[in-house]
Amino acid sequence: MKPIFEYTDYREWIRDAFEDFKKRKTVISWRYMAMKLGADPGNLLRISQGKIHLAVNFIKPMAEFFELDEKEAAYWSELVYFGRAKSDQEALNHYEKMQALKGIPLKRLAKKELEFYRHWYYNAIRSVIGICNFKDDYEGLAECCTPAITVEQAKDAIKLLHDLNMISEGKDGYWKVNDTFVSTGGNWRSEAVRTFQKETIRLAGESLERHAPPLRDISTVTMTFNMNDIQLIREKIKEFRSDLLRLSQDGTGDDTVFQLNVQLFPLAFTKKLQEKSK
Repeated sequence: MKPIFEYTDYREWIRDAFEDFKKRKTVISWRYMAMKLGADPGNLLRISQGKIHLAVNFIKPMAEFFELDEKEAAYWSELVYFGRAKSDQEALNHYEKMQALKGIPLKRLAKKELEFYRHWYYNAIRSVIGICNFKDDYEGLAECCTPAITVEQAKDAIKLLHDLNMISEGKDGYWKVNDTFVSTGGNWRSEAVRTFQKETIRLAGESLERHAPPLRDISTVTMTFNMNDIQLIREKIKEFRSDLLRLSQDGTGDDTVFQLNVQLFPLAFTKKLQEKSK
């Protein structure tokens, strides 16, 4: 099982911790854990499935049940509060504490610095620098982007990334990516982030004509769900993204920057129609 510090979803951690505990303990079940915690076994299962939230009064008992040390327990507590957050600011506050416990420096973006999310190629160029030796070939940097950008845009991107301390110039003149996590301060609802998402979705549509099929994977499917299952579906999508991120981080010899977009949205609401037909 991976360390708790690699989790951003407390329900996913509960599921993994429970399965890991079963391998190490002779007697373990949701009913047994519920008895030890003084909780309802059915509720524990629904919590692990993403259907309801863990009550805050069970945070400490669960940390003790899974034998977490002091730092792990502190992260676990912030992890639960992060998952239960009802506002962007509340979520960000707990997320910052999680990053601090992990030892990751967090740089909060000021309003003027939200420029980073205005154009897709800022993030792309940051990724390019992470896998290429780049010094001052701005023409080559601009041409490697798809679609290609201008030399001036490439220069502006390097300047912005440097101003944000997201990249730094070494003594040899080559640029490198800094290990600085950037938070928007408005989480996913930030207007700047929505603009970035719209741009990458637009690029995905253009990729149908721009790139040959072997270079892309664009598929669609229409399906039906119960609205009560949406949180569980989101968790499945999050797990999928996490798996690909781990694959990216563990890979060697990377030579291409890819953008992954995942969109799940409603096409029809049938509740009123179903009620009329009763």
